[in-house]
Amino acid sequence: MSIATLTPSSTDRPAYDRGTWRPSAAWWGQSERRAQLALATCAPQLTKPLNELRVLDLGSGYGGMTLKLAEHCQSVVGLEPCAQRVAAAEELQRELGRKNVEFRTQGVELLDDVAAYDLIVLDNVLEHLANQRDALRRMTRALAPGGVLFILVPNRLWPIEVHYHLPLLSYLPLRWANVYLRLSGRGRDYTDASYAPTYWSLNRLLRQEPELSWEYVLPANLSLARRGHSWLYQLGAAAIRRAPRLWAISKSLLVVAVKRAPLEVHS
Repeated sequence: MSIATLTPSSTDRPAYDRGTWRPSAAWWGQSERRAQLALATCAPQLTKPLNELRVLDLGSGYGGMTLKLAEHCQSVVGLEPCAQRVAAAEELQRELGRKNVEFRTQGVELLDDVAAYDLIVLDNVLEHLANQRDALRRMTRALAPGGVLFILVPNRLWPIEVHYHLPLLSYLPLRWANVYLRLSGRGRDYTDASYAPTYWSLNRLLRQEPELSWEYVLPANLSLARRGHSWLYQLGAAAIRRAPRLWAISKSLLVVAVKRAPLEVHS
């Protein structure tokens, strides 16, 4: 199979992800920025050098970010439930000769690794997970003690929904969101992308995992974020620095969590 073009099937992906995909220079550049953003933002919490990190990239898609992470880290596993995306990612891996990457056609609901990773990256994936409590439990179990979890997710309260770019779509109950989506002509079923949290619901989710300590953070390098050079993004970041409660109305929520090392028991 050539990866020059890949057209996802209509049954395999939601409407916002259909069409022809190519591993272009722009796509590689975006993949590199995403990888660098995750690594730089987590750097203060990491307990190992980058070249010793064992990384899990959840929702690895066509593999761009996974392969870019592998340029800096010891090993990277990419988990992706869409078989067609995994096939494209593996073809890229073979063309690049990258040996320290493994792609799995698997959803997070089947993740059963224990203490296997120093860093888990969840980049714009949480909004696609129906059972977020189970997913967080599995990710926490998969982290080694002292391991870091990076979560970047759209805010449900941002007025322009980020997948279909429709005003207030994420505000609606799923039944009415589907009607709105069909009337817009941009899709038929919003379910796949309908699980974006609010600031408060994400807090509640994280509090259910006592092994994690966590905080909201801004990207370590704003220029690595999408549209990070824009004056509006810079203004929003400055406002959040001064008033962290503004996370509640930000476009995205960015959390870095650390799995606490078990307490030593002295006899």
